[in-house]
Amino acid sequence: MIGPFIDIQGAVDVHVHSEPDLFPRIADDVGVASHAASMGLRALSLKCHSERTTSRAYLTEQLVPGIQVVGGIVLNRAVGGINPHAVQAALQLGAKHVWMPTVDAANHARTFGSTGAYDKQASTVADASDTGIEVIDDAGTPIDGLIDVLDLIAEHSAILSTCHLSVPEIKQLVPLARERGVEKIMITHPFFKVPNLDLDTLKELVGHGAYAEFGYCTVSPMWNHAPLTRVVEAIKEVGPEHSILMSDAGQRHNPMPAECLRVFAQSVYESGISEDGVERMIKHNPLELLELGPRREPVAPPVPVAPPVASNGAGATESDGHVSLSASQAE
Repeated sequence: MIGPFIDIQGAVDVHVHSEPDLFPRIADDVGVASHAASMGLRALSLKCHSERTTSRAYLTEQLVPGIQVVGGIVLNRAVGGINPHAVQAALQLGAKHVWMPTVDAANHARTFGSTGAYDKQASTVADASDTGIEVIDDAGTPIDGLIDVLDLIAEHSAILSTCHLSVPEIKQLVPLARERGVEKIMITHPFFKVPNLDLDTLKELVGHGAYAEFGYCTVSPMWNHAPLTRVVEAIKEVGPEHSILMSDAGQRHNPMPAECLRVFAQSVYESGISEDGVERMIKHNPLELLELGPRREPVAPPVPVAPPVASNGAGATESDGHVSLSASQAE
């Protein structure tokens, strides 16, 4: 297809990985944000499998002009799994995202033979003996803490992402979340090997009001879990109004995340999705979910106050116990 370059100015990348991390990354928080800002992105979301990124996002935004940076929390082992206390703290610190278990999900462990590892790379805490976290048990019952987590997400108008859960878990989680008042739901990289949804299931989940969140990493040369044509077919079925494009990048074998998003958006456009549709998926939809306010301005440090200077009544002044003479006395 002959046509324009997709305008990346004002785009939002809702899924970015960066250093520090337990997986190798191409750049740190400031590096990926600076590069994104240089390409004109409006905002990005920092994601880490091992810690909440709210404080990292706050500091990065202070250091990198021209871009907004937000964070969230992934409910893996490092934060206590499905831990309402950790979620509450993250949300009160400004988290926009609550991600269900990723590399510590039971479905992930079954698929890749270990928590904390993929077929392409492993973290420093990969554990083949760990069977992982299931958020809904075999009887269809939510595990302890899940309902509290969903209620917190609803209370704070945060975004719930399904991540690496199994297909049965996701199919139960999404309607349950809606029942608990969660309004913002993203079906994370549906054609990545985890969860590897089929199109009919994805359409069913979108029917509950969720967004399909398609990532560059899924179709990238190194991972190649699905062809681009499969993503484009799904977008045509569910509609750009219910879809989001993001990079899911930061790996050393992929370009910088903002460039991954640009290439992905351009490729989707040149594969048959309208320019307006692509712009909706990289700008309007993520901005609507994030509800971004103005950029957070740096908090100025307090101005140092000089110690008081007292006169001894004879033309001399005292400060810190030392006496100095006035100019007239010193002559």
